[in-house]
Amino acid sequence: MDTMIKLSFKKIAALTVFWGMFFLYPLAAQPQSSARNNASLAAQAPGRDSLTVKALRAEPGKPSLYEVSFVTTDSLAATATIILTFPPAFDLSQLEIAGSSTINGGFALARNGQEVQLRRTGLGSKIPPGKKVSIQLGLIVNPPNFSASHQVRVQLPSARTAAASIKNKDVQFISSVK
Repeated sequence: MDTMIKLSFKKIAALTVFWGMFFLYPLAAQPQSSARNNASLAAQAPGRDSLTVKALRAEPGKPSLYEVSFVTTDSLAATATIILTFPPAFDLSQLEIAGSSTINGGFALARNGQEVQLRRTGLGSKIPPGKKVSIQLGLIVNPPNFSASHQVRVQLPSARTAAASIKNKDVQFISSVK
């Protein structure tokens, strides 16, 4: 019984941190000028490399909320699966939830070693090409050393071909949200 209570408190704490950052981060990360906003939109047109992987409020060796963002180049089906592969320096043992304010319907999250599968549940609508989307994951323990390059392999489904689009992306460690 004590173990169940401890796990419940741990999950409640993780959910509290996750949803608190999930709702507060977009407000704090708003562009500060329309020129910067226009440049940002131009840089994230469909077909360009818009993929980002960010660790929010990152401290070495501590858990963080992670955000993966990209502009869809194809439709993202309601049952699409996105696969992330983290290097061994990342501890995924606390990763239990994923969510998005830009992709409706929810996700089923599965971990296999350093691989994370995010499968859309089929309850949401298809996401059209050219839409900026982001997915938040919590919690992932950061590597103890930020000075080394840490790349996450991201596999996005493609509607045009059977093959998925695979990219390696450096993690951006964001120490504070302004």
